[in-house]
Amino acid sequence: MEHSQTLHIQRLLVVDDEEIVRKSCAAVLRRAGYQVDTEENGVKALQALAKGSYDIVLVDLKMPLMNGLELLKTIRRDFPHVQVIIMTGYATVENAIFAMKEGAYDFVLKPFKADQLQMIVNRCAKTLDLNSEIKELKLANQKLKELQEMKDKFIAITSHELRTPVSHIKGYLSILNDTSYVDITPEERGDFMNIIQTAISDLENIVHNMFDILQFESGHFQLHPEPFVLDTLIGQVVHEYNYILKQRNIHLNNNELHASREIYADRTKIKQVVVELLQNAIRFTPDGGQISIRTAQRRQLCELKISDTGVGIHEENIGKIFEKFYEVQNTDYHSSSKTKFMGGGIGLGLSIVKAIVEAHQGRISVTSEPGNGSEFTMVLPMTMDVTYDQGRDT
Repeated sequence: MEHSQTLHIQRLLVVDDEEIVRKSCAAVLRRAGYQVDTEENGVKALQALAKGSYDIVLVDLKMPLMNGLELLKTIRRDFPHVQVIIMTGYATVENAIFAMKEGAYDFVLKPFKADQLQMIVNRCAKTLDLNSEIKELKLANQKLKELQEMKDKFIAITSHELRTPVSHIKGYLSILNDTSYVDITPEERGDFMNIIQTAISDLENIVHNMFDILQFESGHFQLHPEPFVLDTLIGQVVHEYNYILKQRNIHLNNNELHASREIYADRTKIKQVVVELLQNAIRFTPDGGQISIRTAQRRQLCELKISDTGVGIHEENIGKIFEKFYEVQNTDYHSSSKTKFMGGGIGLGLSIVKAIVEAHQGRISVTSEPGNGSEFTMVLPMTMDVTYDQGRDT
């Protein structure tokens, strides 16, 4: 029987204490297009399995040191992806049937014919290949489900994020343009204009965030690096949020900033990162809480840490927070705000942060505990020509 060229399964291991059996099996199966190794006992077979990647193991039932059944059980336990075919004589057919109950794929009787051996191995290979395709289909299906969930979140969040500023613009413009509202004071008119301007800014931010994501994913994102002092930039961002921090009674400690570290990076994008991380800390820290901002230089790397005493993140969600459109709270209770407690956004902020930091050859990470706050750590190379090595002690 001809070996199918469409099969992906190729690596086989023949385990038998008889050299003639090992050689004859290997010759037949190599002619069929398989890659074949051989071992003389179960102990050596396990060592080979630990070192190499095999798909099918042909095992003799009667061997010294470790018999075929013991080897089968060990393979099923430690290498569950590997299929086992038992080789046995007529006198031990009952044992071969028992081995199939223990997880063997099939058995072949000695002395075997070449076409019989090849037929059983091909059938096993096709089964493995089909299982591989089924796994790929399941993964593809799971991906489709995730994309559908992402689309649903996008529609739910974006419709709310767009509807709110549009409603504000429409409502307050209608008041300003309605001649029946003759008793509007100049102060009220100014307040209305500020609300409209804020709504327009919110819409602009949504458009900019969408554009940034498209740029990142299309590979057209460009950095415009320049030298600047990171600590000075952080101080400017903190100054912009002083009013909000006082309003929320949140104490911010930034005493560990030293205006001397100059880095070479895209200043606008790094400011976007700092703003998003600070806003994130403010949103998820209850009134009266604390936020801390620290920087440090480690060799050619600059480190920024922003920690808070907020609600924290459950361990199973830590890996999701940098995904697009991920929201901590249920989207059914989505509340638009950049600074209110548990306020929501469009769900792109942290994914953009991650993209910006990685574009600078840096990394962003988070540690958190529910009820005890979170700490975000950004590590950037000082000159954009030093790549962050996660396995190196910096």
